[in-house]
Amino acid sequence: MNRIGRSLLMIWAIFAVFCSNKTGNKTVVTGNDFTLNSLDQEEYTLSKLKGRVVIVDFWATWCPPCRREIPHLISLYEKYKDKGLIVLGVSAEEKQRLETFRNENNITYPILLGNNEVFQKFGVRSIPHTIFIDKKGNVRKTQIGYADELLPEFESLIETLINE
Repeated sequence: MNRIGRSLLMIWAIFAVFCSNKTGNKTVVTGNDFTLNSLDQEEYTLSKLKGRVVIVDFWATWCPPCRREIPHLISLYEKYKDKGLIVLGVSAEEKQRLETFRNENNITYPILLGNNEVFQKFGVRSIPHTIFIDKKGNVRKTQIGYADELLPEFESLIETLINE
């Protein structure tokens, strides 16, 4: 590697260390905080949910993997909500379309009206983009895409986070 290449690599490494939003192997949510309204006009601020295990799911009604994931998120929410789990579905679609979809699919967790700024903060480039956050506000897992085989892993992680 030539001198310029080594210099660029060193600059990138320094940038990565000092600009990283990580604590150990956990990403801290504070820089990615958001306040969004739900379809039911309730305001949700991510940083105010510390003390709870949070799943933030970026999704859309037209997305087939998102549609396959939703029944599993409903199931997890119903099973663990009394133990401190909250699931937040974040979509940037129009409110009426989301309300219709929620009602047709019996979605019991809050659906938030997202925007491009929130999608960009979390680096969402494809959906579903599901983020698991522990009680301290640390991102413990980010899952891009969905397959039914992931459900046992999701449930195991939720149980671990609830019991921490």
